[in-house]
Amino acid sequence: MFVFNNDSARRVYTPWGKEVIKRLIDRDMRQSDLLTKLQTEGFNINKHHLSNLMYGVGTSARTGEIKEINRILEIE
Repeated sequence: MFVFNNDSARRVYTPWGKEVIKRLIDRDMRQSDLLTKLQTEGFNINKHHLSNLMYGVGTSARTGEIKEINRILEIE
């Protein structure tokens, strides 16, 4: 039987999400800076959507945003 507790139910960043955070820190950027760049490129995304992407939620619906984030942060 599986028991849900705080550790088993907590959200964990995906490896891609960890890489995004690392690259933002390396470039002295904040999530809001990344969102501004995405919005100027015409993407309709907010902080909640970006956070969900870094946790792996809703990725199939936002492949364009993911590709643009990869381009901006030079993630291959």
